[in-house]
Amino acid sequence: MDMIVNDLPGGPAPYAIRSGRGPRHLIGGMVAALYATGAETGGGFCLAMLTGGREAGLPLLRHAQSHVALQVLEGEIELVLDGRRWRLLGGDYASIPAGRDYALRMTRLRNRALLFQTGAEAGRMLVEKGRPYDGHVQPDRQPGSWRDLAPGPVAGCDTVILGAPDPALPEAAPLRDMPKAARPYVLEAGCGRHLLVGDQLFTFSGANDQSGGRFLTLLTEGPEGPMIPPHKHLLHDESFFCGAGRIRMKAGEAEIELAPGDFLFVPRGTPHAFQFLDPYTRIIGFLTPGLFEPFFGILGEETDITVYPQSPGPFRFDRVLERLDELDIVPLGRPGGPQA
Repeated sequence: MDMIVNDLPGGPAPYAIRSGRGPRHLIGGMVAALYATGAETGGGFCLAMLTGGREAGLPLLRHAQSHVALQVLEGEIELVLDGRRWRLLGGDYASIPAGRDYALRMTRLRNRALLFQTGAEAGRMLVEKGRPYDGHVQPDRQPGSWRDLAPGPVAGCDTVILGAPDPALPEAAPLRDMPKAARPYVLEAGCGRHLLVGDQLFTFSGANDQSGGRFLTLLTEGPEGPMIPPHKHLLHDESFFCGAGRIRMKAGEAEIELAPGDFLFVPRGTPHAFQFLDPYTRIIGFLTPGLFEPFFGILGEETDITVYPQSPGPFRFDRVLERLDELDIVPLGRPGGPQA
């Protein structure tokens, strides 16, 4: 069975978007490639890749219901948040709870970031305030900027545009540890809560404490190796964004290889597995809602290392099997083996 690729299916189904190839809109001087909307995720979240040059971005705005996560991939983005100004570089992460004001301004010639928004409401902003666009990069002449978005409520979503941010706000440095509550924060690249699982390193950039249980943001890094055991979840959805290397993914009856910038959505109930194919491979994952967080603490070991280990540690799936009734996971055997 073939997988849907580069099209949004309009309902819950496994599908993939190649790097920057989703439906695209030009907004604030940026190309917003839609990777997921509320239609595909059952209202769980929206996701877009933003690509732009200097002065592209979004003016100060506020979402009444949506919690926003910003993952910078390339370049530099100035973020106004919580009365301060932050310089975000590649790998840096920001968490913005509902009701908090924020603004984005890209400052390099090429910048890319993932914009994750819970619910189905805030994602409509990119469509309502942008215009359909066939290109994959912004126009080379008069691309527009964040100043193009006029203040006022945005039709069809939970967003109000507030205007230009205060240019005199103090600058702040990213954190290295996540706060213990759902408040705005910016996290330095690679920082957060680290867990060692065999030859892979899991890093939480955001977890239940930070999102009120709405989602998890998880980086998985490791070398090439065998495919993990196939499994499925019944109560949460998983999204896989390839940040580096190559990843072989199985979802349902289909198999696909992801390269950097590629995205795969795996809705609940879909059997899936993945395999790292390169010496350094990284997944940026969004799990909605956040109920699967305990699994990682049971499977992994807390660690202070910040790169995947050269000598693999234990793979404690035995502890998972002992507590299956507590976890949203259904093991389906091993690759090539019998299916349960």
